[in-house]
Amino acid sequence: MMKRVLLLVFLGALMPVTFPQTRMFYFVPKLMRWSDAQIHCRRNYIDLATIDDQTDRDEMMRVILQFHNGDVWTGLSRTDKSAPWVWSDQSPSTFMPWAPTQPNNWGGSQYCVVVTPGAGLNDLNCEGTFPSVCYTERLKQTVRLEIKSNQNVNDPAVNSEILLQIGKRLKENGLKDYAKLSWKIQPDANVFQKIDATQQTEPCKTDGRKTFY
Repeated sequence: MMKRVLLLVFLGALMPVTFPQTRMFYFVPKLMRWSDAQIHCRRNYIDLATIDDQTDRDEMMRVILQFHNGDVWTGLSRTDKSAPWVWSDQSPSTFMPWAPTQPNNWGGSQYCVVVTPGAGLNDLNCEGTFPSVCYTERLKQTVRLEIKSNQNVNDPAVNSEILLQIGKRLKENGLKDYAKLSWKIQPDANVFQKIDATQQTEPCKTDGRKTFY
């Protein structure tokens, strides 16, 4: 059984733990055209929803499904049938989890995109009225930690236990459920680097005017 002593954690050491918080998404129930939804999001948040990866997509859907099970405007659109898809905040549109057979530009004027729960992204006419989803910025923070333990802290099972206990402690102090914790892997494929306890600081030298090391 792992000893809880391995969680003697001190800030300011050599190994980082990363807190990649997903984007914050906000469901807006008011039925609006895409352009009006964009204005609303820009006034009250940052913009209509942009998703960069599966983590963003999962968090967006988690928020939407608390309130709604139908189509919701996202920030994806294009100006005409030959133009590229772009997000409202001009982020690159490299991650676009389309629903099967989409986009199909049915009727020749589907240039704005909803997300359909259980399916994916779907292009529709921008004049349709739907709820929308807005976002605020992603927060990513790296914290350096020192951990004192008599165990091999680079063992995957020990890594997982440490992260679990850190997460538990942070949630007790207000960390939100949507925040994700992960270790930053070093070039040698380990998480932690051992500090040599025998390493001594060079003796202080003085020339009578200045002190230096």
